[in-house]
Amino acid sequence: MSGAAALGLTGLGFAAWPRLSGLLAPSFAFEPIPDLPGFRRIAGSPSAPAALVGIEDSQRTDSAWSGLSTCELLYTEARAPGDIPLAYFSDYRCTFCRRLSPRLADLAQTRGVSLTWHELPLLGPASLQAARAALAARRQGAYAAFHTRLMDSSFVPNPAFLRRLAQDEGIDPDTLIADMDHPGVSRQLAITADLARRFGFFGTPALVIGRTASLGAIPDARIDALIALERSEPAPACA
Repeated sequence: MSGAAALGLTGLGFAAWPRLSGLLAPSFAFEPIPDLPGFRRIAGSPSAPAALVGIEDSQRTDSAWSGLSTCELLYTEARAPGDIPLAYFSDYRCTFCRRLSPRLADLAQTRGVSLTWHELPLLGPASLQAARAALAARRQGAYAAFHTRLMDSSFVPNPAFLRRLAQDEGIDPDTLIADMDHPGVSRQLAITADLARRFGFFGTPALVIGRTASLGAIPDARIDALIALERSEPAPACA
């Protein structure tokens, strides 16, 4: 990841929070997202051109999903009628993600929100290892448990630590370690990286709520207001 992107990542919590907190008025100002018709971002939100988003070359776009729409890649969870789709891009080494993850998990249980989790490991090898472990755990039905444990842990996710987590959660440790290199895990990381480039997300946390994107720390009240706004509008981008 480039030095400029790394500096931007460092400031996403501390620099973005005051700017977003100042948007607590009932009305929002939006701006369109280039090359993503129907989607928008909060005016003034940080973003980067796709070419500057710090994604590894190994995570570049694959033709296997080139025929799928942004909506199909962004929102993969089943939705009940009236649910608002929400996509959450996170990194296990991101301090603000650690605060946001449990809030969003609770929100999805109580507010008519369909939450899709996206692993966007931008903060080094430990981030990538943790992301691969969580996606490997998903193959055994333990993604939510692994996400919570990894977000709560300050340990580097080495094989011994991950094996212990697998045992704690009742899944097979050997399968977990093997599945970290599964093509399906690599494919999902690449899809998320591609989505990040499309939206100009160069750091975490990042959210897409309905058709509205936001990058950086965002207060609960702001999230609630955006969900209510998306619910009140008749033509979301991903109906």
